[in-house]
This record gives sequence, C-alpha cells and structure tokens, in this order.
Amino acid sequence: MAGEVILRGPAPDWIPSIAPHLSNRADNPSQHIRYEVVESHVRAFGDHSETYVRMRLKVLAPLGLQQASQLALEWNPALQTPTVHHARIIRAGETHDILDKADFTILRREAALEQSLQINGVLTGVLVNPDIRVGDTIDFAYSFRTQFDVFDNPLESLVYPFSQLPVDLAETTVSWPASMKVQTRAGRHAAVPAMTERNGFKFLAHRITDVEGEAYPDAIAPRSLPNYAWQISSTPQWSAITDHIRTAYDQASALPDAADLAAHLARIRSENATPEARALAALRLVQDEVRYMALTLGEGGWLPNSASDVWARRQGDCKGKTVLLVALLRELGVDAVPVLVSSQNLPLDQYLPMVSAFDHVIVKARIGGEIYLMDGARIGDRSLTPDAPLVYEYVLPIVEQARLEQIPLRLPPRPINALHVEIDLTAGVHSPARVTVTNISRSDRATEMQAGIAQLPAAEVTRLYDERWTNLFKDYGQVSDLESQWRYLEDTHEFVASATARVAFDWTDGPVDIPLAHVTWKGFEPHKNTRFKDADYHKSFPSSSSFRTTVILPEGRDDVDLSVEPYEVEAGATRYFRTVHRNGNRLETDRGSITLRPYATAAEIAVEQAGMDSFKDLKATMRVKRSYTLTASDRETLTAAPDGAPETALRRGYALLDEGDHVAAIAQFDVAIAGFPTPHANALANRALAYLALNDLDKARADIAASDAADPNETILFHAKGRLAELEEDDLEAVLAFTGALRSWSENTHALYRRAAAYERMGQSSRALADLERIVAMKPEDHGAKVALANQLLRMGRAAEAYQQAGLMAEAVGHPDAKAQMFIGMAQVVASSLKGSDPAKAEAILTDVLAIENDFPALLIDRAVVREQQGDSKGAAVDMARFKQLTRINLDDPAQACVSQSLLRHSRDFALEMCDRAIERKGDDALLHMRRGYLLFLLDRNGEAVDAYRTATELDPSNAKARYGLGKMLKTTGRSSEGEALMAAASASDSKASEDYDNLMMSVRLDD
Repeated sequence: MAGEVILRGPAPDWIPSIAPHLSNRADNPSQHIRYEVVESHVRAFGDHSETYVRMRLKVLAPLGLQQASQLALEWNPALQTPTVHHARIIRAGETHDILDKADFTILRREAALEQSLQINGVLTGVLVNPDIRVGDTIDFAYSFRTQFDVFDNPLESLVYPFSQLPVDLAETTVSWPASMKVQTRAGRHAAVPAMTERNGFKFLAHRITDVEGEAYPDAIAPRSLPNYAWQISSTPQWSAITDHIRTAYDQASALPDAADLAAHLARIRSENATPEARALAALRLVQDEVRYMALTLGEGGWLPNSASDVWARRQGDCKGKTVLLVALLRELGVDAVPVLVSSQNLPLDQYLPMVSAFDHVIVKARIGGEIYLMDGARIGDRSLTPDAPLVYEYVLPIVEQARLEQIPLRLPPRPINALHVEIDLTAGVHSPARVTVTNISRSDRATEMQAGIAQLPAAEVTRLYDERWTNLFKDYGQVSDLESQWRYLEDTHEFVASATARVAFDWTDGPVDIPLAHVTWKGFEPHKNTRFKDADYHKSFPSSSSFRTTVILPEGRDDVDLSVEPYEVEAGATRYFRTVHRNGNRLETDRGSITLRPYATAAEIAVEQAGMDSFKDLKATMRVKRSYTLTASDRETLTAAPDGAPETALRRGYALLDEGDHVAAIAQFDVAIAGFPTPHANALANRALAYLALNDLDKARADIAASDAADPNETILFHAKGRLAELEEDDLEAVLAFTGALRSWSENTHALYRRAAAYERMGQSSRALADLERIVAMKPEDHGAKVALANQLLRMGRAAEAYQQAGLMAEAVGHPDAKAQMFIGMAQVVASSLKGSDPAKAEAILTDVLAIENDFPALLIDRAVVREQQGDSKGAAVDMARFKQLTRINLDDPAQACVSQSLLRHSRDFALEMCDRAIERKGDDALLHMRRGYLLFLLDRNGEAVDAYRTATELDPSNAKARYGLGKMLKTTGRSSEGEALMAAASASDSKASEDYDNLMMSVRLDD
C-alpha cells in the first residue's frame, strides 16, 4: 500500500543477478566522483509494478564530498511506497551501515505552492551522512512499489542505451509476466535488446561498461529523442488510455446549475453574434474568473473535478478548467472535446501508446470547419488565434475510439515582442532629436512583466527603465529629458513600456547606425558528439519579433543620406527580414524574425550561418551630407555655451568645423581646451585645422606644437601637419604627415586622398595611383573614390583604363548608358585643373579622350581654350570651328554666351571665359558678375566667387538675388553667420531670391 513513510527491508527477490565487472580504467582527475555501478530494474506484476535502483560510487576529491554526503529519493505517496534496502560506506576494506547513525528526513517541497499553482504531493527523503571522506565508497539501494489503478497499472518505459554519467558498469532491465502483452519499438539509432524468458517472466536487459558520460546536446529538439531510445508499453492503442478516463470527463463536463453562470451565458449570447466570438468570451470567462490551482495527488492527477465544483470554488486545475470550458462551449452550440497533450510537444507519432507521454489537458473546438485549441489554464488570451499560438502538434481526444490527431502549427499573427523607436530630426540633425520609444510585450511575456512590475516600487521601476533607455541611446549622443512610462492594456493583453527623450546625435565619426535596424546573428554550433550528428535542433517557438525605427528628417530637404536595404532570408527554420519604406521626409525600417517551426534539421543548420551572413554586412546608417546647411535650431544648439562640459564643446566644434563655420568652431574648441584638465591633443589639432582654414598660420602652428607635446601620435595632429605643409607647398612634408596618420589608422581614406595628391604634385604618379586604388579596394561602394582613380589614370595618359572605370561607375549607379557622359565630364575636370599649371598636359588628356569619344563638342571647346592659351591659334581655330558646326551655339556675343545654358552644359571653363570677355566690355553689369560668380562656384573656386558676387552687390545694392548669392558663397567658405544673415535679409525682401541657388545651382553642383 502507498504511504508517506520510507520502509526498510531486504532487496526484492525478483532482482536479477548481474555479472560483476572489474574496470581497468584509471581514476579521471577531472571527476570528483567515480560511478562504479548503476543498476535500474523495472518489473510489472499486472496489479502493480516495482522499480529497483542501486548506485555504488567512490569519492575521488574534496569537491565530491558534498554530493556524496546526501542520499535522496522522491516518490508520490498516493501511488508509491518506497523501501530502502541498504546505505553503506566502504572505507579501508570495512563496511559501515550509514542507517545505524542517520535516518531519512521526509520533505514536502511543493515548489509551486507559494505561487498557488500546484499541489502534487510528491515527497522527498533526504539522508545526510555525517561522516564522509575522500576515498570512501557509497553503496545505496532502494525500490518503489507503484500501484496506478486508474490505468490498470501499465508497463511503459523509454530507455536510452547510453549513460549520461561516466560509469564502470550500468545495467538496465525491464521484465513482465509472460502472459502480459507488450509492444516494443526502437529508434533509428537504437535497438531493442534481445528478449529472454525465465520463471514465467520475459526480460529485456541492457548492459554497458567503461563508458564516458554522454549528455544530450543542449540544442537537441524533443522530436529527435525517440531516435536514440527503445520503448516498451503494455498499452495496446491510444484509445485504451482515454477509455479509462472518458466517463469521468463526460460526467464532469455537465453544465453547472448556477444562476450566476447562466447570467454569464446570457450575456455572452447577447453581446456576441458569431460562434467564434462566443467561444472566445467563454474562454475569457474561464481564464479570468477561475483561479488556476493544480491538484495532482494520486488520481487527482488524471481525473477531473466536476465543472460544478470548479465554478462554485472559482478554482481548478487544467482538468477542471477544461471540463468547465467544454460545458460552456457545448451550451453555446460549439463542438468541443477535451484532449490530452504533451506540454513539451513530444513527437507522439513516434511513441508507443503511453500514459506518461501526456501532462496536460486542453480543449479542441471545431467552428466553421476550423480547428481551434483553447487552454483554460492560460491567462490573457484575447483571440482564438492568440499572439503566442498553442504548440501541440499531436493531441489525443478524450472520446470513444480515440486516435492521435495532428494539429497544424500556427505562426504568431503579430510580433510577440515589438520595439519601436521614432527619431524626429525635423528641427535639424545637430539639434537634440525628439525620440519616442515603445516596447510592447504580448502573451505570456505581458503576464510576466505585469507580475514583475507589481512587486517593485514605482520609483525603482522608473530607475530601471530610465537605465534601459539610456543604455539604448547613450552611444548615439547626449541623452536628456528622459521620461519613462509603463502600463498594462487589459483589452489586448499587452504590457507597454514607453519613453520620450531628447538625443543630440553625434555625427563626428561618420555614418551613424540607425537604431535597431541592424544586427548580426550567430547560428547553432553543430552537435559535437557525432552520435547526434543528424539530430534536429530545438527552436524557440512560437517566436516573432519586430524592431521598427522611424526617422523623420527636416521637411523639403535632401541632405541626410539614409543607407538601408531590405532583405528577407530563411535560415535554420527562421525567417529574418528587414523592410524599408520611404515616404517624403519619413523613413521606416522594420527588422525582425519569425521562427517557422519548433525545430530545424541538421541539414538546415549546416547552411544556417551562411544564410545569416548573407545580410550581416547590410548595415543601416544615416550620414549628414557635405551639402547640409544648418537650421536655425542647429546653429543655436552648436553655438550655445556648453555649460563647462568639454566633451560637448568638442563635439560641437567637430560639427561646426565640418559645416565650414571655422570661427564658431574655434569658439567651441576654446571652451573644450579650457575645460579639459590637461592639454587635449585632439582638441588642439582640430582648432589648428580651423585656423588653417582661415589662413591664420601662426596660431595653427602654435596649436600644432601644443598638440604634439600632448600626444605626438594623435591622428588629427598628422592631418593638421599635412594641411600646413600643403599651404606651405612642402609636398614631401605633407606625404610624411599623412603617412603618419595612416600608421595610426590604416583605413584613413582622407589621409590617402591627401597623400595621393601630394605624390602627384611631386611627380610620383604611380604612388598616387596606388593610394587611390587602395581607397577603391577599401570602399568599393564609394563612387567618389572611383572618380578620383579614373582622374588619376587620365593624368597618367591611361585614358582607356579611365574609360573602363567610367563604365564600372555607370553600372554601379544603375545608368550604364551614362558611361560616355561620365568619362567626358571627368576629363573636363582634370584638364581644367591642369590648364593653369600644365596646359600641355591638359591638352594631351583632352586629345587622348577625343581619340575615344570622337568629335565631342565639350572636349573640342575645352581643347580650343588650352591650345589658344599655348599660342596654338591654328589648332584652336580648328577645334572652335568644329564646335560651332556641331552645336550651332553663337559665340560672337560674349554676354549672350556667358549666360547660355547650352554652353554651360558643354564647358564651364569656356562659359567663364565668355563672361570675362563680356565684363571687359561692360564691367558695370551686375548680372554678368553674378553669372561669373555662379560659374566660379560650380568650378569650386569659391573665394573668387565671393569677390564676383560682392562686386555684383556693390553695382546693384537692391538686387536681392545678388545679396542672397553672396551670402551663399560666404557660407560655403566658412563664414556661416555672415552668410546666413545676408541670405535671410535677401529672402525677406524678395521671396524668390533663393530660387536659382537652392534648386538649379545646388543640383548642378551636386551632380558633378
């Protein structure tokens, strides 16, 4: 008879004798305990079963004393009776009975009782040995007598033919009366032992010796486990299980005769018109109004309380909630039955019929031809297709002639975890962006969050969330005005944590990662044990996530480059995706994943990492373009006093330096340098660059010397030295300086560009070419690098190779037909840059290109100018005549040619020459000076452009366009404050003052 005490007695007489084994293995220094013998014997008798366990182990090291000092066993007193047969210590050849000095303490652990979730009645007996020493051998044996009358005492076992423990000898036997019918089954990587018979019992025995422990891979999927085991069961078919409990479930599912429940049913009918809506309302009633409490003592683990008792007490386990839900659904006209399930989603189709395969019961309902699984023991379901679908691929209905039914898996209808960040940059990229973050947790995660938050003081929750959001954004820039909130949404069963903040993004290190939009993944490692090489891998299922980022840019502008590409990749039974949508000034990217099933095959895992790697380099970034103009809010932010924070002042100085506002940048660097406790090499070097831009060489030299004294290896210091050398026309020193910058950062493309230019000026064209080729190799997506490389090839007389580069660029930007146009444009730029210093080389380049693109007007007019410049009037006349013949542009009137858009498209250089000729004839024409300034601007001769526009404003002070143009040029040359003031005043007097500049002029310049 089952009981709550541990009996003592001799070992059962049915225990088979096992052949001894003397191991020759030496003790393993890494093991603290050596398992010498492990026995497990199960015998079915028909009206009960018995299980015998014996373990003999030796303590090898002090770390094994704790484990060996406690002997324990667990049993269910409603079904089992334990008997201890012996507990001995063998020390120095002598045997001591532990039970003479100590006894078992019986504990009722009830791990889930504090959460009011479960009472299972399982007891634990613990014996603590007061005297255990290294070198001792422990020999412990006990048995259980089990009587499971609900199911007529079935025999069932799943045996794995290997040991998870390193053991000298392990033997397992299963025996049963010869008259008892049993089934056996072996997995793909196992075999059923040979069956023997003696004394009226049949036997299966498995013996292993001298084995190392073999643990299952951590990632093995439950569906693969039967492949490595053999099974035995006395249950003939699945319906035999349900036949034992079907009557009890039918009786328990009677509708309770309760007025309050009848009122609930009436409300459900009146408020819900469809069967689906009524079924959901019934599910919510059971989940929300009946507290879950599992009663699994004895038969209570399998037989339900009646729906009437469950409703009256407002308390029930999965069985009680299920029969109540079945009663409600049937009353509402819904076809519903209780079904047994495995909470581990075991592959029941690979199992022999076994009671132990099931540990939960739910409801299966059929509505409109659709199958719905409903679990009254869950909480928070707000749909018959919940956010976290139930995962039971096989169910066993508790009905007559029951069979296993396969249930198709459902994917989550929406993300179970969603995080959305909105970044509002409409005030300007250098102004603190308004950031809103929203994190939505659904299903069980919502319940966990709600319960966890309820245990904490509000101030502590605020602190934790403030810390979380600060950590999310701190690497992007300064975080301020952070306010965190959280709430639970009852109607949708969602926990929502949100926050608002201001983040001043730091753009100084180049492109900034778009928050949440990119992540790299590490796939599963292959199973290390070759025994499991083709086993499936467990996947977290259901699982669906969304990480969405919205970036809102300043309206009507295109001066922030957003680089993000969509992808969709399936790898390892998971779909990874990133969507990208651009609508005006809004960009939205959504990155996430969804697991497709609870497992991935070994074949899928073999190529999983390759799939993940296919998008690991598809980063998502935002970069401020060089054409970016500060907004009023930007300027206010960047020029504000940084309140003694030197790092903030330094970052502002970087931004102003990039913007070309050198005076304002110096002011911020002044604050930073004064604020740091010791000389700051980087701040000093950056201020030197600002002074160099203003041509204040003496102050620049002083800062360079101070930076060198503080840290001679500062990268920006090398740039400042190189820039100073360029201004002093010391190309060798420039090469040395930029080489120093490259030693500290080998991928410094700016230093490579500068060094290449210095090499070219020194006549070392091959070295210049090598630097540019290195840039292209490092940044193959950088079209500017390809242009620079092609230009260098042109300078070196390698026009055919330059032509090939132009073709690669045209294909890269998606316009292969533009190859010739790009090639000609590059040739014009290079020739223009050389015609003042080396007109012969300029002519040679144009001639080389004309050999490839015959009779191209733009090249002819440019070569005519260069030939005239060298005194080759005859050659110039031939080119000029051919140009006129091809274009029919009137060049006889310099003023008309100066403003001709057709001529501008062919040659900016010649258009500028026409303007110069026109001004010689009519020097007081403000419009001609404006046009000349415009052309100089397009040719990157910004200082001369300022002079031209200033002359235009002096000739016609009332011309708002001239004043706006002057402001634009001043801003371009770094005098932002003065320039913006002029632009604002001009726009105030004439709303159309900016038209030619903000549209046509800027677009032409950016297309260069």
